[in-house]
Amino acid sequence: MDLRQMEYAVAVADELNFTRAAARCSIGQSGLSHQITQLEREVGARLFDRTSRSVRLTPAGQTFVHCARRVLRTVQEMNADIAAVEGQVQGHLGIGVIALTAGDIDVLGLLREFQETYPAVEVTVSDDGGTTAATQLLTGDIEVAVLGLHEHELPPGLAHHLLRLHPLVAVVGRQHRLRGTGVTGLEALAGERFLDCTPETGLRAQVDAAFNRARARRRSVCALRGAGDLTLLALEGIGVTVVPRPVAQAVVPAGHADCVLRLDDPRALQPLALTHRDPVPSSRAAQAFLRLALARLSPRQDAESAASGDTA
Repeated sequence: MDLRQMEYAVAVADELNFTRAAARCSIGQSGLSHQITQLEREVGARLFDRTSRSVRLTPAGQTFVHCARRVLRTVQEMNADIAAVEGQVQGHLGIGVIALTAGDIDVLGLLREFQETYPAVEVTVSDDGGTTAATQLLTGDIEVAVLGLHEHELPPGLAHHLLRLHPLVAVVGRQHRLRGTGVTGLEALAGERFLDCTPETGLRAQVDAAFNRARARRRSVCALRGAGDLTLLALEGIGVTVVPRPVAQAVVPAGHADCVLRLDDPRALQPLALTHRDPVPSSRAAQAFLRLALARLSPRQDAESAASGDTA
């Protein structure tokens, strides 16, 4: 087998679709199928169960793909280290982000500047969510992430650089009984149709913690990843939700600002943190990104927002 075949197997495992995997690898679908079949003969085991409708990894395939990822990362690191001897930074960098528009953090600007400064680095970006991204950091699938988790919510082995703390606010509909009241407790939302973030997100962790502190239970009627989408649904009266204040400020029209209510819990805060394996990642690309991110994003707490209690 060769590295190219490993890349093909990883692509099929990621896509679970030969057509998409072939396009990703810039090879014809028949050529990709032939390479996978040849690879299976060489390793002596079937790696994928495939029908006309689905593709699934076999137990042997799961083991092979896990090892192949490790081999490919090692080769990338070797090439990057050799390039570094010549003064170049190259290789692959996987980044996890909570959102490309995360409040007052300019993630898009950071990515653009990094690509302009280090054009030889191939960057991939994912938004799989807080706890999922934390696991990916530990496994090495990504190397750096901007997460909505507090330091004590991370698994051991990860470093945490706090960038912002944004107050959480409730968003209610235009005809809701609480509109215009300015402030609310979470117990007042306990009987409402509640619009939740998906379980793996950092925001969900902060909302769960806030309801636990209030000793209130909510009736969740949906689960979406995007806080902006939850805000729009709440404004339409589909339910109520809790989101970071910058999200509410960006989505809610000025004429409906009184649909956004401050929470009476000063600990209801959404952190944004730069996270990576502890100590710093071994790859030169990840180290360069961390240096740029920490310099550009200027870590600070949103002290005024968290302490003043102003409405959004």
